Amino acid sequence: MIKSNLMIKRFIFMAFLCLMIGFFINGCSSKKHFEPQTLSGKIHFNGKLSAAIQSVSREGAVLKDHTLLTLAQGITPLLVKKDYKFLTQNNNIFVLQKQCQEIMIIETNAAQNTPNIHTIPFDKCILSATFKGNKLAMVLLDNTLVYYDASKQKEIFSQKYPPVLAINSYLAAPKITSEYVIYPDLEGKILIYSIAQNKIIKDILIISDKFFNNVIYLYAKDKYILAATAKRVSAIIDNKSFKYDVDLRDVLFFGDKVYVLSIEGEILELDHTLKLLRKVRLPFAVLSGIIIKNNTLYTLESGGYLIALDLKDFAPMIYKNNLAKKKSLFYNQDTFFYDKVYKRFE
Repeated sequence: MIKSNLMIKRFIFMAFLCLMIGFFINGCSSKKHFEPQTLSGKIHFNGKLSAAIQSVSREGAVLKDHTLLTLAQGITPLLVKKDYKFLTQNNNIFVLQKQCQEIMIIETNAAQNTPNIHTIPFDKCILSATFKGNKLAMVLLDNTLVYYDASKQKEIFSQKYPPVLAINSYLAAPKITSEYVIYPDLEGKILIYSIAQNKIIKDILIISDKFFNNVIYLYAKDKYILAATAKRVSAIIDNKSFKYDVDLRDVLFFGDKVYVLSIEGEILELDHTLKLLRKVRLPFAVLSGIIIKNNTLYTLESGGYLIALDLKDFAPMIYKNNLAKKKSLFYNQDTFFYDKVYKRFE
């Protein structure tokens, strides 16, 4: 009787296991991929990088041979030493940090072969930063916001907010204006710091969520602020707030419009108050990166395609590319850098 019950239990377990394997195989086989109806041709990434991309952030990328790519410049002559993390660039000044310790400020000069290097003792992990006029605005790993005088090696302002559980590698950097520092914190908020008053004067909640609620995009000009998390785009104009909820991959403010890539394979065009103007949907497309040149929006699709969206008629043209799959992407205002190659749009 015991042996019989044991055999029945084994049979039930095996049946359950086979059923689960069947579900898994069926689920995998039914997974959808982007399949364009027509192709407009092929496009080649003919630019060659000196090595493959090793690490990527919103502000820059480092190749395996330590060459630095930046948002502002693209390919730079700077080599990032092992254990150093690139933070930000302002004209010919580069800011890095070594293993959550010292800050390194490198000033390059075309007239000199050897750059000027300044090191500053600092014992906290910096996630994102902006450098302007010898001042550093920083967001730290523990969600502390810091305004720092690099020339005097002195902290001007510091305020800590609650720590978070998860951090997106595309965390936005602060923005420094003549009057304010606009900080993206790690829990879905924008904090506006007054330089004259030396305090936070405005606390703006973008969205409340438990995981990956960091601000991943931030644009600011005059009295207009645009911020985005993975779930919401928010615009602040004077004291008015506007929002657009969408599961997104990327955002770009261009001209007076906001362009969004959704995880549903959509490319959205919003006005500056986030009213939806136009959209195009590419079923099952996994889109990454936004470049706008000559009134055309370019984005990459993970299956090996480049999408060129004419902003006049919002009609996409789809090109097959020569890129390997599942490699690292970094882009700036005119160039996609992918693995060991790049494509610049003039």
